[in-house]
This record gives sequence, C-alpha cells and structure tokens, in this order.
Amino acid sequence: MRTVSGTALYESQKYDNLRDLVMSGCEEHSARDAFIFRRNPQQSEIHRSYHEFGEDIKAFGTYILNSEFAGDKLAVVGENSYEWFVSYNAILSTDSIGVPLDRALPEDELVALLKRSEAKLIVYHHKHHKMMMNIARRMDEGEEGIVLKKFVVMFREGVKDSEWPSDDERFADMYDLIGEGRELINKGDNRFMTTPIDSEAARIILFTSGTTSMSKGVLLNHRNITSNVHMINQTLDVRPGDKAFSILPLHHTFENTCDFFILRSGGCLCLSDGLRYITKNLQEWGPTVCISVPILFENIYSKIEDVLVKTGKDKVITVARPITRFLKRCGLDVRKSVYKQILDNLGGNFRFVVIGGAGIDRKYIDAFTDFGIDMYMGYGLTETSPVISVTNELCNVHGSVGRPMAGVTVGIDADGVGPKAVGEILTKSDSVMLGYYRNDEATAEAIDGEGWFHTGDMGYIDKTGSIHITGRVKSMIVLTNGKKAFPEEIESVIAEIKGVTEVFVWGYRNDKEAIDICAKILINRAEIGRELGLTVEPDDSQVEAYLNDKMHEANHTMPAYKIVRNYVFSEEDMIKTTTLKIKRPKEQEHIESRLKELGVTMRDVDGKNFDKLIKVQ
Repeated sequence: MRTVSGTALYESQKYDNLRDLVMSGCEEHSARDAFIFRRNPQQSEIHRSYHEFGEDIKAFGTYILNSEFAGDKLAVVGENSYEWFVSYNAILSTDSIGVPLDRALPEDELVALLKRSEAKLIVYHHKHHKMMMNIARRMDEGEEGIVLKKFVVMFREGVKDSEWPSDDERFADMYDLIGEGRELINKGDNRFMTTPIDSEAARIILFTSGTTSMSKGVLLNHRNITSNVHMINQTLDVRPGDKAFSILPLHHTFENTCDFFILRSGGCLCLSDGLRYITKNLQEWGPTVCISVPILFENIYSKIEDVLVKTGKDKVITVARPITRFLKRCGLDVRKSVYKQILDNLGGNFRFVVIGGAGIDRKYIDAFTDFGIDMYMGYGLTETSPVISVTNELCNVHGSVGRPMAGVTVGIDADGVGPKAVGEILTKSDSVMLGYYRNDEATAEAIDGEGWFHTGDMGYIDKTGSIHITGRVKSMIVLTNGKKAFPEEIESVIAEIKGVTEVFVWGYRNDKEAIDICAKILINRAEIGRELGLTVEPDDSQVEAYLNDKMHEANHTMPAYKIVRNYVFSEEDMIKTTTLKIKRPKEQEHIESRLKELGVTMRDVDGKNFDKLIKVQ
C-alpha cells in the first residue's frame, strides 16, 4: 500500500480542547470584529467583537453549568447566526455533548434524531419556533421517546408575542439565560473556566445526511476538532482581520471546523443573508477568504459570464487571460488591475477560496485563478473532522485535492504501489472519529484493526504526493463484462460541455438485463442558445441536436466501456443534500421510477427532455 504524510507550511499553536481554543482567540483578538451579520436582509448589519463573543459564551455556559443539563446531550438547530455559534460553543465548553442538527430537516425527521440522540435541551432559531411548538404539543399528547425538557429560542424578538408560550416554562429566551449566567459570574461563579473537559471522550454527535433511520451518528471528541484546526492552520494562511464569507450550513462539519479555524486565526465571519443576497454581501463586506462548495462559485461564474456576454467584453477577456497568465509566470502579476471590474463585483479583496464537498470543473478553477483569486480544493469527511487534504499556494496540482495536511497519513489500498494505482483511500490521524453512535458494526467496518479509516472513496496518489479522487466505492458501476466505471469520472467529462450545469451518471439495467451507462444532464438553455448563435432560447429539438453532437464528442474521449449509451436532459434540480451534493440512490430511484410509471426505457427516451416525458399509450 502506497502512503503519504503531510508536512507543515506555517507555525500553529495546538489546543487541548475547544474552550481553550476559542477563548484564547477571544482574549487575543478582543477588540476585533468576530462577526458581521443581519437579523434579516432588510435590516442594518450588526457587529460582534471577540470580547462580546467570549463574554456571551461564558455567560450561557455558566447558565448550563448551574442547570440540570450540564454534561448532558444538548441540541442546536437553525439558520446560520451569531447565536448558533454562542450556544454551540457554550455547550462544548461545559463538557456537555453537542448535537448539531440539519436546519432543513422536516419535523418528523428532526424528532427522530432528537429521540435517537436523547437530547434534553434544544437551542433553536426563531424560524423553527412553529416546529418547536408542535414538538412540545406532541410531547403533551404522550408521544414517547422525546426527552426534551427545555426549548431555547436564539432570538426571542423574531417570534411574535401572540405566538410565544409565556405560560409554558419549557420555553426560554437564550438572552434571558445569558443574563442569568452573567448574574452568577458577577457573584463570583468561575466554574466556566475551571470545569475539567475530557478531550478524549465523545462530546459531539454529528448525524450524516440521509434518511434519519439510515443516517449514522459520527462521534467526535475535542481532540478531533482541535487537531484538525491545528492542521488547517499549518496549511492555509488566514490572518487576523481577514474576512471570511460564511454560507454553508453550520451543522455541517466542513463549515463548522473551518469556522473554528477562522476564529482562532482572528478572522471575522461574515454570515451570508442567503443565496439571493450573495453578490450584495460580497460587495458590501469585501471578504478575503471563503470556504464553500462548488455550486456557489459555479453560479457566480455563470453570472460573470452573462454580464461579459451582454456587455460584449467576453472576447476581450478571452484574449487577456492567456496573456496575464504568461506575464504572471514571468513574475509580473497584473491580474488585479486587468480584471478589477470583475473582482470589484466580488468585493475586490479575495485572496483565496477553498472548495470542498465535491469536485469542481477545471474551467472554474482556471477562470478564477486567471482573475486573481486562488482556488484551492479540499477533501475530507465528517468522520475525519473533516479535512484530510487541501491544495495550497506551494502545491496546487490541477485535478487533485492536494497533499495530506501535517499530522495526516493517507494510504491507497490498491493492488499496485506506483503512481496512479487506484484503490480505496484510507487515512490515519488524530482527527479520525471515535466511531458511530450506538453502531459498533458500522464502526468496525469503517476503522480496521490497524487504525485505518476507510473513506469509501477511490483514488490514487501522484508523484507529487497529491491525492486524486476517481469515485465512490458505492457508486462504482460494475458492467456485465466485469469492467468497472466510476460515474464521477464520466460526469467530469460531460460537465465540460458548454451549457451543461450538472450531470448525474448511473448504471441502468436494460431490458436484456445488461448494465448500460446512462446520464441525466442539467442544462442552461440560454447558454446552449448562445453556443448555437441563436438570439432566442433553443427549443427541445435544437437542444437535443446540440447535445447529441457534444455527447458523441465526449464519448470519443473515453474508453469504449465507459461511453454513455443513453441520456436525458432536464432543467429541474436534482435531489440533493443540504450541502448540495446529489443524493445518488434517491436520484436514480426518482429517474427509474418515473420511467417505469411512463412505461418507457432509457433507450426509448434517449436525448429527450426528461421534464416533458409522457406516458406511452
């Protein structure tokens, strides 16, 4: 098995627990802004300093330590907000067990996870108030398994007075509880900073995406997260005063751990007002760094491209990009001045962006890099707290997710040992989870007897030590002739077609019981029209003719056994997780059940608009 270990690029202090990590940052950077946010997009922005952040954590933590909930399982759910950070940090800083929950879960699924986790208290965003009232009612009506004793709203002013249950002592305003904690501190209660924290014991339960019956609860401890923050600090250059644009859901460990990293570095978290306000937020706050998923910057690039086409500047930019790229290689970097208008629309200050969660097409990386924004690719899983590797200014190999970070070892479980020998990606580090919550069988399957965590991803290590991901073990398509194909590899080829915004490839069992590689292609009709030289959007027959030509070209770039036999196109979003990754089994089930309902096969509908398929009479 070929292995590679990471090395540090920057110095970083390592902390034993998250309380020390966060509170030392609050003390060191006390006068700086830690957060910029709004209660809603129409209101003025609010600033919170590191000093205020630290004091709020101490106060809420002191309340917890003086309550019946100290050391128990305490949940947090809701929109990204300052109060989310305060409550979650207070929970972990009191050696209690944090249960961050997906804000997009429907009520029944949220209740199922509350039952599984046995959470005694839940801190919730005011947009979840109606759901919390329903849960309380279900408890009153005798529903078993919900053990909640306290419902704490993050921001009481967000709830109408007529909807607030003033006669129900289970409901409380977080700021009232912070006030109680402050009174105790003023009276000499100093337990917050003196309560021992067991950095090795499970203190976080993170449920993976999927149905609540199937999702796994990942058990993490303080050491897992602090080690990962330490590793990221040794790899990426975030400085005091940097502004980080925060948009991914906070329950997701990629955003969560990276935000701990930003806060320890003295950066300011700028909390997005939502997808509709991204451009406005970027322009007003001028962030310098961003941790994100591919779709955000794919959408930003599409908007940039639309503006360039409408203003007639697209051809000028096309000519300028190779010239400025050449000048940079010669030591003359003029990108910031040449592409100033584009960069100003993104706030004008970006140094780098880290993309994780899924692969991003090379054209986007090349474009933003040419404009003067370094695009880095990160790789990791919830089970690894999460970051395993990331590209950086010293090693940014195209198509890779970088070398392992310092303290991380990665191995490829392949038959061969040379570069490009493909196998399952394994890893060892202090950031690997303790196991799955109440699921010893799944834990033993994921972590072998030698301590290697099996990621379920397939890939290889190149001669630079960089990791390349070729696909998922579970999504691998095994063809009738025994050959294996990874959908992700094929998707990346099809995604290069102009006018294609997203691709889903799967193995479809045809009427002869053989496996055909098929694809569902999400399109941008307007962009296809531009490629065809039309002044109006193309109709379905024109789209089909265009895609037939392009798919023919794409198939010729792949080995014969990997070619796409049949495809459909669509303009409706695919089924995704809250971090915008396609739910492969669900999407495949959706497509194939629709075909069955209509009485057709993929061969029958090859090249057609999936959204307009009709039942065969």
